[in-house]
Parts: sequence; C-alpha cells; structure tokens
Amino acid sequence: MKLAGIVRRIDELGRIVVPKEIRKTLHIKNGENLEIFIEDDKIVLKKYSELGNMQELSDTISETLNSNLKANVLISDTDNFISISGPLKKKYLNEEISETILKYINDRKNVILKDKQVNITKNKTENKNIFISPIISSGDAIGSIVVISDKELTSCNVESINLLSKVLAKHIES
Repeated sequence: MKLAGIVRRIDELGRIVVPKEIRKTLHIKNGENLEIFIEDDKIVLKKYSELGNMQELSDTISETLNSNLKANVLISDTDNFISISGPLKKKYLNEEISETILKYINDRKNVILKDKQVNITKNKTENKNIFISPIISSGDAIGSIVVISDKELTSCNVESINLLSKVLAKHIES
C-alpha cells in the first residue's frame, strides 16, 4: 500500500508529524529513530537500522559462522535480513522477517526449534533445525542471528552464535 498526498505543516521548531497510517505501514514505533537525508530535491525519512550500518561486520560474522557450522546464517534487524551466508542467500536477502522471527527477537530469549516448520518471512517457511539468537544492544532488541541447519547444533555451536550476537551488540554500543 503506497500512501501519498498527505500534507503536514511544519511547526515553529521545524517539526512535522508522520501520519499514523505511514508509521503503521512501515512498522515505526514511538521512540524509534529515523534517518533523514536528501535525495535530489526530496527530504527522505527512512527507518534507521543500527545493524544495517554495520554491513561489513555482519557479512564477516555470517560468512564465518557459515564456514564453521556448514549451515545457513541469516542476520536481521527488526525488519529485514541484512546479511546471509549459505545456499538460502538468494531466497532471503533483503526480505522482510516474519512476525514469528520478530516475536522471538522481542522475547529476548534464544530459541532452538528442531525439525519444526517456521515462517522465516511472511510467505516462506523452512522445516529444519533453526536456532535464533536475539541481538540486544543497550537493553533494546535490535535484531537476530538465525541459523538454519540440516543437523542439530551442539552446545558449543550455540555458545559461538551467542558470542557473535554479543559482539554485534557491543560494536553498536561503542
């Protein structure tokens, strides 16, 4: 749904109100940050992703985990998958995460799902061993590392994934 033609007045402090319909469509909650930039002759507001600004580190982490675990590794913010390594890369890169994944992120707990069908995006599911490690930075749930594997992960694998979730979180905090 594309909304257009909404007019808002700028107040004396230079503020505008982003209409509720637009905030709802883009999943923008109160207190979230927006990125403001100029594109040609337009002022553009974009939902800000702290993880999206760490593409190189996210790519390195997903590639490292993929090569060690021999599993698909997907790193997301709270909206989209931003970095993926493994055969599922073309299927999921830049896709919007499912409500299921978002719920696990917001629950702030590691989740191990064994041979269970899980919505990865709104319309795409996987029926494998799935591990979800939320990324928590300064108390905020900002994303996740999702590992999709044909084999079960060991406790050592799980600890490695959790450690790398914390590395991403600490990098954002600094």
